[in-house]
Formats: sequence, structure tokens, C-alpha cells
Amino acid sequence: MPTILTSDFSQLSQKLELLKEVSPRVQIDIVDGKFSNNKTVSLESLKDLEIRPKLDLHLMVKEPEEWINRALEILPDRLIGQVEMMRDPLIFINQTVEAGMEAGIALDLETPVESIADEVYHLSDMVLLLGVKAGFGGQQFDQRVLSKIETVKAIVGDLVEIGVDGGIQEQNILACKKAGVDIFYIGSSFWQPENGLLDKEGVLKRYNDLTALIA
Repeated sequence: MPTILTSDFSQLSQKLELLKEVSPRVQIDIVDGKFSNNKTVSLESLKDLEIRPKLDLHLMVKEPEEWINRALEILPDRLIGQVEMMRDPLIFINQTVEAGMEAGIALDLETPVESIADEVYHLSDMVLLLGVKAGFGGQQFDQRVLSKIETVKAIVGDLVEIGVDGGIQEQNILACKKAGVDIFYIGSSFWQPENGLLDKEGVLKRYNDLTALIA
């Protein structure tokens, strides 16, 4: 699934326009400058988008529980919060589901799987494991996430989807799939322009190539 992390609203709009006839679903990252030393477009600015794809919102923010009602104005299909910034992951999961969205929890690269109760994994709709330090694009994939994927897979089996985000490229997709990944969130490598140009044909080709690898 293509991922967009940007502080430039016009760039966000441009990328959504390119994806309009390419990908049925998109993830937008929201970083508030508190969880990570970076800041993206605001959650509220998404209300001004003219293009409304099926949407995953990844909240890299302080106290994601406090963002659930704000996210409802955007109507995402799935709301994913960084577990490190939650007061209580079960509150986030329950309130997100009650609000009519799928609930995902995300673990930063250094967060041990074992630090989260199994109940949290079982009640989530999906678990997102970061292959890089959360908050910035363009980082190199860290192989340590593969063992974390395997550990989560052993906990949830086929009952909960497992996603991976950060540094995903063609050369590590198969290893992630073998470890148990169901959903691939692909950012910088997806948007890397060919010959300096970012156009619909290039985006479509990259999407089809990656989809063939993941299938």
C-alpha cells in the first residue's frame, strides 16, 4: 500500500491525484513533532482534500486516544496509533472500533513485542511493525524487525493482520512475507521518481511491480 509522509499539503494532493486510478487504498502518516522530531501536514488539513481514497491514518502523535474523535472528521477506514504514546492501548482499540474504524497498533523499531500484553494484539484489527525509526522517510530497512514479525505471528496466527512499514523495497519484501506480513506500507521507494519525473505511468508501473511481488 502506498504511504505518504509529507509536510507539504500540495505534495500530498499531487500524490493522491497520481494514485486516484492506481491504488484503492492509501496510508497517510500524521506526525505531531512530539513523538518524533518531525512534523507532517496536520490531521485537520485532510478535511480539505478533494480526493478521498480508502484511508489508513498512522498517528505518530502524543496520546493517540485523544485523536480518535478528530480522526472521525476524516473518516479513515483504519486508525493506527503508536503504542509507545498511549496511556492504555485497550482504550485506543475499544474507542476506535466503537467509532466505526478498524484499530491498529504500531510498534516502533526498538519497542519489544513482549512489552505489550498478548490481549492487545488479539483485540487489534492489525499490528504494524516499523522496520525503521518512526517519523522519517527514506531510512534503510532494519533486519531486526523480521524476528519481531515472526513473534507477533506466533501470538496472533491468522486472526490479526500484520503490517510492516519503513524501508520496504523489492529486495526485502519476500523476507517480510515469509516472516508473516500481510500488508506492506511502502513510502520512499514507491515515490522515488524515475528520470527525475513523478508521473502516473511510473507510479502505475511501480504499483503493479510491487503488487506482483507481494501476491
